[in-house]
Amino acid sequence: MLFTGICMNHRFLMKEYENGGIKYFVGNINAYDEKSVKDLAERIQDVFPSVLASTGMDMAFAQINVFHDDVSFTCLVPSDDDAAEVLEAAFHDTAVHEGIWYKIEPCASRKKVVVPAITNVMNRSVPGIN
Repeated sequence: MLFTGICMNHRFLMKEYENGGIKYFVGNINAYDEKSVKDLAERIQDVFPSVLASTGMDMAFAQINVFHDDVSFTCLVPSDDDAAEVLEAAFHDTAVHEGIWYKIEPCASRKKVVVPAITNVMNRSVPGIN
């Protein structure tokens, strides 16, 4: 699909959402370690502008999960500054901002944690978003 060249050898699940007139997607992918997270995040961030333009989405989030043995964390990569504001508002108490991503430990569920937190923010007034 859109991230085929970026995420070769990785399974990438992309779900679209709309809340308050804002269209966004969360792309979910697994990685092995923080180095592979960094490589994927940088490559995905490079293509976010063209992906948003071609899909008509307003913003996007890449959710990169590392879950094996005793390692469990999620890194959320925003597509742009507006998406970063949403993540900051949604996860300011539970995530650590580390450069281009927000890191949540342990691994976070897209359905139970990530999307509900983003939806909650979009239901409130956030500068630059609503």
